[in-house]
Amino acid sequence: MQLHFLEMNTYILFAYILIFGGIVLWAFLLPRGKKVPNSIVENTTVFGGAFLLASCFINLAPHMYINGFSTPVNHIKIGAAVMLGFIIQLLLEHLTNGVEHGHNHCHNCETENEEPRTTNESHFHPMTGLIIGLSIHAFLEGMPLVDSDGDIHQGLLYGIVLHNIPIALVLTGLFMHNGYSIMKSIALLSVFAIMTPLGSLCNIYLVTSNTTIQSLIMGVVVGILLHVSVSILFDKGQNSLNWLKLAIIIMAFVAAYFTPGCPEIYPF
Repeated sequence: MQLHFLEMNTYILFAYILIFGGIVLWAFLLPRGKKVPNSIVENTTVFGGAFLLASCFINLAPHMYINGFSTPVNHIKIGAAVMLGFIIQLLLEHLTNGVEHGHNHCHNCETENEEPRTTNESHFHPMTGLIIGLSIHAFLEGMPLVDSDGDIHQGLLYGIVLHNIPIALVLTGLFMHNGYSIMKSIALLSVFAIMTPLGSLCNIYLVTSNTTIQSLIMGVVVGILLHVSVSILFDKGQNSLNWLKLAIIIMAFVAAYFTPGCPEIYPF
């Protein structure tokens, strides 16, 4: 029993490190003043969005209905939780300008060139609201990452990691755009990176393990992820559907299908 507890906590710690490192690492990988090609960011964003969409239906949504939700009234509550999550994400995008989609939808940033800003130039991207919005988003999506019994939703874990790659790339580009130092960039990325593990820990230790409450939390997160994934795949900033994009979406769907889901449904 003690060995199982140790293995469980080691796995959870590894999941947190994977999420944190997957975000902060980009500040070190990207040379100062360089920009990742748009094609790489776009393809990574599409794969992550498609993976999240498939995970919602294959891994996460089934989990909401296995814990005593046998009556139509409770089914309606789950549907309401999903809609609430959708609305929450809709509101958060007023702060983030759609960075969760792997794009910066700030009009002023889009019309200026991509060189780092200096203090004499007029436009700086407002980072405070953006970091707050992304932090709330990351905190919420991390809450159902680990069950009360220590099982990790691997579909959600890998979806978050893939989803965070384009976010980290866009954030790093915005930090360079605003002329931030490497240390300040890492500090701000770390704030965002720690929020998902923090949300998971808060749910484990501070929120009741009642299965109804946990299913409703999962419903809110599914609503958030559905909004993000659908927005990614149908974003006007993305190129129209082509064979490469279609292939990427299909590969993401297949990867999500073979990703182990919640143990109560998929014991493998």
